[in-house]
Amino acid sequence: MTGAGASWKARREEMGKSVEQVSAELRITNRYIAGIEEGDYRGWPERVFSSGFIRTYAKYLGVEAGPVLAEYERSVVRRAETETAATLRPEWLERERERGSRRATYSVAAGVVLLLGIVLAWVSLRGAHRLPPVAPVAAPAPPSPAAENAAGATDNLVTAADNGATADNTLVAAPAEPPSASAPTVSTAGGTGPLAGPFQLFLEASEQTWVMYGIDDGAPMEAMLYPGDKISIQAQKRIDLKVGNAAGVVGTLNGRRLPPFGARGQVRKFTFGQ
Repeated sequence: MTGAGASWKARREEMGKSVEQVSAELRITNRYIAGIEEGDYRGWPERVFSSGFIRTYAKYLGVEAGPVLAEYERSVVRRAETETAATLRPEWLERERERGSRRATYSVAAGVVLLLGIVLAWVSLRGAHRLPPVAPVAAPAPPSPAAENAAGATDNLVTAADNGATADNTLVAAPAEPPSASAPTVSTAGGTGPLAGPFQLFLEASEQTWVMYGIDDGAPMEAMLYPGDKISIQAQKRIDLKVGNAAGVVGTLNGRRLPPFGARGQVRKFTFGQ
């Protein structure tokens, strides 16, 4: 299958580059390079990564990314429609009929059991009328005022203990918690952080923002994030990150929430690792 990426293949061959060479230089798997050129996007990762692969390859070739991005978006829509249609197959209706038949059987069985229980209860009540009357049981004597006061005092102590206080309502101080491990530090562009890899950086966008990131010694990749978009970046030694709208994205590094990247509209650069 060929598409908008066919011209990209011709451009790569004009540059004298093989798929393997491009893959090594861009650090993008061979099958993604070949998929772009052949218009085959089956099994690709989530959109934000796939769009990043296409934009990075377009920049490498010096061509416009728009036609291939549009073709990729159409393939995503077709795949979603196919998956939706697959969930409405006749087999699904047949399974629902079988479930309905089983529910009817269970309902009949439950009705029979209920009727049998009513009959047994009726027989038991008729037999109970023939038994001699039972002598009434004397009601227990009410507790004395002294016992009531003792019980009230006990309840007050229990309530005070449940509320974290002594009987005179003085709060009991909680034991001090040991200081937590220091949060990972992040150095701005031009420096390195003290952390050692491997790293897993998770980004979540709350506003539209542009990001560029480089993994270890690889070429940087670009992505446009929209509210709700999430990406996960993994590296062994270092992650270089550039954020176009610092307030529009929050980050978590190795499971720990990072401080805010900056103000709205601010461009910031960060380096994680060495």
